[in-house]
Amino acid sequence: MIIARYNGIDQWALHKYNRIEYAETVHHIIPTVDNMALFFLDDNLIPVSRSSHDEIHRLYKKQKKDIQAELQEILKGNGVGGIRKV
Repeated sequence: MIIARYNGIDQWALHKYNRIEYAETVHHIIPTVDNMALFFLDDNLIPVSRSSHDEIHRLYKKQKKDIQAELQEILKGNGVGGIRKV
């Protein structure tokens, strides 16, 4: 389970704002409408809180590719701040 792999921590809030928040859901970095084959791929899923999920979707409307790249860097452990997955 993706949320457990990251100790239940919202990776967006942790890396973007250096804030600890509980992850309630996972975000598909590449949306399923763009590529259904990535739906269950671990490298396409990042645990986030409801508020972070909403923020990411708002940001996608203006800078989708940049935010997707930032989320992928967070998963690789290259984001600012935070902790690595276990």
